[in-house]
Amino acid sequence: MGTTQLRLAANTEFGIRRSSIILLLILLAAGLCSALHAISKPFWYDEICTVILCRLPSASAVWKALGNAADSNPPFFYLILRWTRHLVPDDHLGYRLPSILGLLGTISCIYVILSRRVDQLSAFVGATFVLCTPLASFAYEARPYALMLGCISVATLAWQRADDSKLYFLLLTLALAAAVSVHYYAVLVWPAFVIGEASVWVFKRRFRIGTWVALVVSTLPLLFFAKLLFNLRQYYGQHFWAHISVGQLFLVHDWLFNVGGYWGWTFAVGITAIFLYLGIAETELLVWSGQRQPKESVLPIEEQVLILMLLWLPIIAFVAATVSHGGMKDRYMLPTVLGGALAVGYLTSKVPTLLRTLLLVLLLMTYGLSSVGVVKSALQGSLLEPRAAATSQVRDIVAEYSESGLPIVISSGFRYLPMAYYAPAGATRKLYAVADPRAAVTFTGTDTIDLALLVHRRYFPLQVEEYGNFVSSHREFFLVSEGGDFDWLPARLSHDGHTVRLLSAGTTTVYKVTLSP
Repeated sequence: MGTTQLRLAANTEFGIRRSSIILLLILLAAGLCSALHAISKPFWYDEICTVILCRLPSASAVWKALGNAADSNPPFFYLILRWTRHLVPDDHLGYRLPSILGLLGTISCIYVILSRRVDQLSAFVGATFVLCTPLASFAYEARPYALMLGCISVATLAWQRADDSKLYFLLLTLALAAAVSVHYYAVLVWPAFVIGEASVWVFKRRFRIGTWVALVVSTLPLLFFAKLLFNLRQYYGQHFWAHISVGQLFLVHDWLFNVGGYWGWTFAVGITAIFLYLGIAETELLVWSGQRQPKESVLPIEEQVLILMLLWLPIIAFVAATVSHGGMKDRYMLPTVLGGALAVGYLTSKVPTLLRTLLLVLLLMTYGLSSVGVVKSALQGSLLEPRAAATSQVRDIVAEYSESGLPIVISSGFRYLPMAYYAPAGATRKLYAVADPRAAVTFTGTDTIDLALLVHRRYFPLQVEEYGNFVSSHREFFLVSEGGDFDWLPARLSHDGHTVRLLSAGTTTVYKVTLSP
């Protein structure tokens, strides 16, 4: 019995109809849990940057704001969110809906990709694996990471089936172009596709001109957005907050696969070793048998290469960030999760059915347990309490300290923006943020938040003042501090010899500041 026949026989284990029902149930569960999280969770700093851009009156206004470095994503991302917000009345769900769809698209594509190579049960294991990674959390954020991964998953599916129809070349082009049009760092996956396609040429002696054209054409959006990227680089300069390090290369897999103790890196090394072993074993069998052409492999060599390239995408990211002197965070490397999921699905097909079933149940239980709290709050009618708490926190601070008539300064700009967003009507004008990029670099090593707030105040009603202007107008004020990497103001005031008197301590610390002459 040939490899294809074995695969088709294995796929009857579940049956096409039963498999479709199971996939639909998984998607419904993931979509429902993500939607509940989206409705419940307050926006954080980065998401509010998204909302500020999406609320601008027109697409040209969005483009102009991005030209002024108001945020770091391509315009297409904000246009998508503006559209979904009009479809959904609730802001928190409307702005996060594309991320939910990105997660569901990723799950579906991984399942379809794997089901062509392995049995349905193993394909389900690979598809649900992503629910136990950080991608599940990014599915309810108004940021482009889940949507980007959904586009890359579609591109992977189209690339796998490029020989089936010329339409897949078009789909590959559109999917990769869409990925880089919602997040610039999607370009990191291009080397993976290029080397994967090169392996088709090297090992199978086939030059697929349609695929190469798709890979080239899909990068054109970067040329279109080149001026926006240049302005970002010029504005934020060399003190951008996110810099990659060599140590991050050994830790990023732990974060991407939700493990600790370097097990993520060990997982990536182990998969690489297994794939290399299988490739060498197949080559030796070919030599000893005297065959000129290899038999059809369960997982073609080009797909093995693509999986390994995605799995080691952090190395590509490190090289790119080092050469360009750009910023890099773990979440920019999320496409690695796609490589891990495909590898897990393939390797799972090598174990007994009982073990595959147990692994699938464990993955679904792990994801389910992570959503128990939000489902319980929905059933109890308290789903909106976290959002209400964000508002009440600001209300309580303003109520306690506003009677004196002194300004209330939120020490960290990272905390000021969410507090200003959730402040009750009339309270926003009593809250201030003080920006001083030079002092921020001195005391924290980065001026990203200060520079960003100075831009955001043009497009959103914020009371952000430069340090010199503020201290010349206000000799006394209250300072609200929650600490954190961007909270430089208390250190600056103490360094300059001003009086900083503690009023209350706890999660939120409040001082009364009296400036020296």
